[in-house]
Amino acid sequence: MKFKILNIVFVLINIIIVGGIIFFNLKNTSEKLIFNEKNIQFSSNNFINNDSIKINLLDNYKSLDSLNADIETVYEIEQIISRIPFIKKANVYLTVNSDLIIQVQEKKPVLNLYNSDYLLSENGQLIPKIDSLNIDLISFFGEIDPTIYINLSNLSKMIIKDDFLKDHIKYIYSDSLSFYLSVNRFNYNIELGSLENISEKLNNYKVFIASIMDDEILNKYSHLNLKFNKQVIAQKK
Repeated sequence: MKFKILNIVFVLINIIIVGGIIFFNLKNTSEKLIFNEKNIQFSSNNFINNDSIKINLLDNYKSLDSLNADIETVYEIEQIISRIPFIKKANVYLTVNSDLIIQVQEKKPVLNLYNSDYLLSENGQLIPKIDSLNIDLISFFGEIDPTIYINLSNLSKMIIKDDFLKDHIKYIYSDSLSFYLSVNRFNYNIELGSLENISEKLNNYKVFIASIMDDEILNKYSHLNLKFNKQVIAQKK
């Protein structure tokens, strides 16, 4: 008798669970999400705005008022926004009232790839240039292998974050053998070699400058070579 009662209780519990799942799925299928442009949140908006997010979504959906309030739709929207080339990260979720919340983090540019249609982000990713948008960045001249975008990005970040270098370095350029820096006040160029150990190379240069601190002497140089370990080789004009 006791065994039969336990079986009945077990069956009832399973019916309740299955019924709950069916009810939840039916509820989610019939309920529509609520899209409101005011619920689009940006960490910064140099490249995109509410309208551009909405336009990208409408390129994929006929209407934003008839989308189901379910996990699949939210994930799909997040993927659509993440594919926008200016976006570093997108986070999309629903509130308990089915309001759609979109959180957007843009890619942060750190370098102007002068000979191309792109900027380089802090993570070594490409950002399409916008003709109407003028951002004050260090420029890079030359060709570069995409596999070292991140190294070039790191070099630019080091320059930007350094109080001395950010005003001292004019631009970065390269040839088939090496990377170089052009400076603002003097006529010499700085040869870096590869972009490996770049922090040490920049520090060696700063120590070299601090040890001289004489414009007349520095103006006598035409070339400074930093590509060798713990050395600054100065070539006079």
